[in-house]
Amino acid sequence: MKRHASNTQTPRVNILKKIKVNGAWKLMPAVLEPNGKLKDKVRIGGSIEIHSEGTYYIEWWEGPKRKREAIPDRARVPDLANRKALALAAARAGLDVGSDALNRGEKVTQGIPLDVAIQHYLDDIEPPQREPKTYTAYKYALNAFRKGCAKSSIEHIVRADLLQFIRGQYESGCSARTAYNRANIVVQFLKLNGVKGLLHKRDWPEYVDAIRKIYEADELKTLFAACLEHERVRYLFFLLTGERDKEVRFTAWRDIDFRRGTVRVTAKPQLGFKPKNKEEREIPVPSALLEALKDYKNRQQGPNPYNLVFPTEAGRPDKNFESKLKNIAKRAGLNCGTCASRHGNRCSEGPYCSNWFLHKFRHTFATVNLEGNVCSICKLQEWLGHKDLASTVVYLKYVRGKDVQERLDNSELAGFAIPQALKQSSHEIDRPSPT
Repeated sequence: MKRHASNTQTPRVNILKKIKVNGAWKLMPAVLEPNGKLKDKVRIGGSIEIHSEGTYYIEWWEGPKRKREAIPDRARVPDLANRKALALAAARAGLDVGSDALNRGEKVTQGIPLDVAIQHYLDDIEPPQREPKTYTAYKYALNAFRKGCAKSSIEHIVRADLLQFIRGQYESGCSARTAYNRANIVVQFLKLNGVKGLLHKRDWPEYVDAIRKIYEADELKTLFAACLEHERVRYLFFLLTGERDKEVRFTAWRDIDFRRGTVRVTAKPQLGFKPKNKEEREIPVPSALLEALKDYKNRQQGPNPYNLVFPTEAGRPDKNFESKLKNIAKRAGLNCGTCASRHGNRCSEGPYCSNWFLHKFRHTFATVNLEGNVCSICKLQEWLGHKDLASTVVYLKYVRGKDVQERLDNSELAGFAIPQALKQSSHEIDRPSPT
């Protein structure tokens, strides 16, 4: 637990719960759910346990003094902890926002400064609490909102301020999807601070949900034929596990279970890696991949202090899997020749083709396994490590049974596309009507 916040961070307010441990009542850190609520989970040592008994407390420091306050109502604890942190941050900035009223959840006269609330929120989600990429996206969106918002107090923000922010995203050249994502970040932040229900359903940016692109079999054959052996094993691993780029990057040999025929996604605290959604998982893989991995492991050379499966030459996690893939695609003659990157690099001139990217292996893994009835949608959710089923169900839209083409070709409507049928239909149309 942090006792004294630094000058650059907002004060920390801890949430504790007094529970019975080995017959004695002790204060232990409470564990928040991903949605910010409490479900009686506490951290004891390195494990998480459920304890329904006891009382929640919030804990903070004022100078050298530690203070605690019991909160009987579990539902109010996260909100009151947040309000206390904001009140302490405002007091540090020399602002009187009515701390007592704030702690009770009442309206305050001056309000919490928007700058203070944003900084407090960013401090709370700073890595390793959230992934660096996620944190950067949140920081950019909230700073853009702060820069464009004329209101100095969070309590004074209204619907028009959010609509202005969304318009500003469009004017800066953002797509509808990006505008939606950034607006959602701001709405989450406001909701956490008690400002809710500002946007109507029609206010949200509307975007087209793009089809999940997959690699075709002939593309993959050409790609793997152009690979060196170590490259072939690396991208077969992407294809046959469906893992994310970062998950493959931090896969260690201890994650490969050759006996059970599975690959695991596990945390690597020494490397600062934790699985997305903070859940480890296991993925069954084909025997052919395991045999390729065994052979690859026997030939692996060079330093490898973390025992990684696909390290760099220096033995570190490799951040260049995608650029290496694009180089292979270029070498294999698979560039489309027409696209250009956002930086202006043309795939007709180098390894920049937008048709070749790592996440497309994941899309291919999901779609082909569903089409082949390899697993159920729920089992696929587990293999992919999706937090909710909705993220997995999206792949059902692009799944086509293996007999669909045959049924389509034999349908009554398809007959009109046959040249003889078209010719006959044309004669029937051109035939003069009887007088």
